[in-house]
Amino acid sequence: MRLALAIGAAAISALFGATTAHASCIFQTPAEQRARADVIFDSVALDRPTATGVQRFKVTRYVKGRGPTIVRVQTGHRVFADGSAATTSVSIVVRRGERWRIFARGSARKILQTSVCDGSRRR
Repeated sequence: MRLALAIGAAAISALFGATTAHASCIFQTPAEQRARADVIFDSVALDRPTATGVQRFKVTRYVKGRGPTIVRVQTGHRVFADGSAATTSVSIVVRRGERWRIFARGSARKILQTSVCDGSRRR
């Protein structure tokens, strides 16, 4: 009986857990996300998704760290010329003109890395 319940719980967890972006993230408190980020900034997306997954953002305010006004961020969401797309459970899906708070790793002078696990979110 216990085995049947465990198998059922695992199946339900796999079905419903896989649909949420947080399923593949290790839980972090907001303080841990801030500590892990090299830079945190409020911004406006300048580009729509690209084939490389790198999008440009205009920084309106640095919350942590500093850098240029225009930064490039690897969002993980890729859209190809034929209209197909590739997204992971931790990609951030950004549309041009949207306002975002980005929690990123790396140097703001190079391509930054972010994901929903890092805490990046639409504002």
